[in-house]
Formats: sequence, structure tokens, C-alpha cells
Amino acid sequence: MKSHLAYGIGLLLVLATTLLATSCGTSQTPKATATPTSTPTSASTPIPSVEEFSICTNEETQLWPAVSNNIVVWWDERNDAGDIYGYNLATQTEFPLCTNLSQQVYPTISDDIVLWADVRNGNWDIYSYNLSSSIEFPVCTNLSDQWSPSASGNIVVWDDERNMNDDMNDDIYGYNLSSSTEFPICINPSSQSSPEIYRDNVVWVDTRNGNLDIYGYNLSSATEFPICTNASWQDNPEIYGDIVVWMDNRNGNLDIYGYNLSSATEFPICTNLSIQWYPDISSDIVVWHDLRNSNDYIYGYNLSSSTEFPVYTKPSEQGSADISGDTVVWGDKRHGNTDIYGARLTFEE
Repeated sequence: MKSHLAYGIGLLLVLATTLLATSCGTSQTPKATATPTSTPTSASTPIPSVEEFSICTNEETQLWPAVSNNIVVWWDERNDAGDIYGYNLATQTEFPLCTNLSQQVYPTISDDIVLWADVRNGNWDIYSYNLSSSIEFPVCTNLSDQWSPSASGNIVVWDDERNMNDDMNDDIYGYNLSSSTEFPICINPSSQSSPEIYRDNVVWVDTRNGNLDIYGYNLSSATEFPICTNASWQDNPEIYGDIVVWMDNRNGNLDIYGYNLSSATEFPICTNLSIQWYPDISSDIVVWHDLRNSNDYIYGYNLSSSTEFPVYTKPSEQGSADISGDTVVWGDKRHGNTDIYGARLTFEE
């Protein structure tokens, strides 16, 4: 995916700058921000017990897991081209979702709808699979490239290159599954990418101010609004309920920050001096990929109690954490290649 590759290159530059700044003994003072507010969960203990389990340990590579309710999906290299597979946590059953001979990448899932980017038509399109009806269908096959799909309810959003100019601007488009209607969300002349949606709110990365900021759009009111326009670098927004989270470089290394849409307050989630990136959120729990102690770990944060906790910190390489309810999934290299593992978080009543 070109947009992800561009941000990947930018991320490497950020990491290199971070390491140089650390070696020179420089530091930055974090911006004063508000304390997060969120709807408390029923949990009375902020630190959960963690029950780990394997999901797919096929000898080939599996990447980019995503989870919704009892279904986990991921990208799988067992058939060489790169396919989409799934796993039912309740029945402990694995199943293929798309094994088209072309390449499928970056799957995501919301309830019964699985989405991915697909190159079967010679460019990147958005395809979907309905788990209830067992039917695959195209969402957008415009002759340009479409990336990074996300869904909530009947609405699918994605990163679209149909209006690309010399500045390589991407836009955000949407599609209503109920009415089979496509519509633009943001076609600002700058570049918009990496959209995520929860109910009526869409969030994305936006370059209109000359750096990477976080913007949002409310579908009901047709209103666009800024979320974070800090002069540093923000990327990879995720949203659940009124809370938006992202990775943020304002302190000289990548941290995790959040924003409450209801109270219009920003707050830090993790500003450890190591690198934290690629957060995800479900209910009151935020998880992310963490490089503290010179290793790749999965950490979490309980918004209702303002408490951080480890999810998986054994000495192997983990990444791409995703969460739904009390289930966390990630890519794991403990066997050499990347497999898919998960954990159940249990908060004592």
C-alpha cells in the first residue's frame, strides 16, 4: 500500500531522529493536557489477568490480525499470493475468507463485515465478505487505488486516490452498504489517509497544515473538525465511542495520546521514554506495540482507572495489536515466522 509505505518511511526517519536525540541527551517537556474521561466498565480491578492462546501457527507468515467479537481475521502467506483467513474463537475453527490468486492485504472486521484491499483488477480496490451470508462483494472498484478500509454498522470508509495530483493527495470516501451508495467524506486538496470509523464519527490522518494531524467528520451533522493539530507528527488514529487514540511524536519519541470528543479534551495515555506505536481501542481499554526494555511488547491501559498494564512481555517480537471487548490479538515471532496469537483479559469483579 503506497500510503502506508510513505508513512512507514516517515516513521523510520522519526525513529532515527529519536535515537539521535536520545544519544545527545535532549528531551522535550510534554504538553499539559486534561485527564481522560470515559464511561467506566464493570471491572472493579484495573489490572487484568491475561490468558494467552495461539490462533494460527502455520509455518508460513501471518500478519495484520484484526478481531471483532469472536472472529479474528489476518493476512496469510500460505498460498504464496497473500490471502485473507479467519478464525472463530468460540468454535476454535479456522477458515479461508478470500484465496483469490491476486494479492489481498490489510484485512479489518466489524461485526459480520470483513474488508481488505485487493489487486485482482490491476489496481487496489476495496472488497468485502459478509460472514452471515457467506457472500463476497466489491465495495469500490474505481480505476484509481483504494486503501485502508474500515467499517462500522452499514458504513465503510477508505483512503482513495481518484483525485490524486502531483502532491499525491489521497481523499476519504465512504459507502453505505444498506443503500449501495458511495459518497465523499473529505476531498481537501491536501492528503487524507488511514481512516477509521465508529458509528457516526470518522477520523483520519491529514496533511493540510504541513505535517501529519488528526481530523474527524461527523456523518449525521456533515461536520468536519480538527482533533489534534500539534506541530509534531501524529498518525494511526483509532476510535471507539467518544475516544480517539493515536501515536504522537511531540515529545521526541513516539507516544500514545487520546482525545475525548464529548469533552473536547486531549490527554496522554503512555509517554514512556521508549517508543509506543500503533494503538487500538475497545471500550475503556487501549492496547499498543511497545519497545521498552529493548524488546517488542504489547501493553494496555484502562481509561476508567488510568492504569497501565502489560498484556504480553515475553522475549519474542510482537506487534500489530488489535482489541475487541476483552480479546487482544497480535502478530508474534516466537517461532521465527510471524504467527497470530491472542489473549483474554479478565478483570476481577
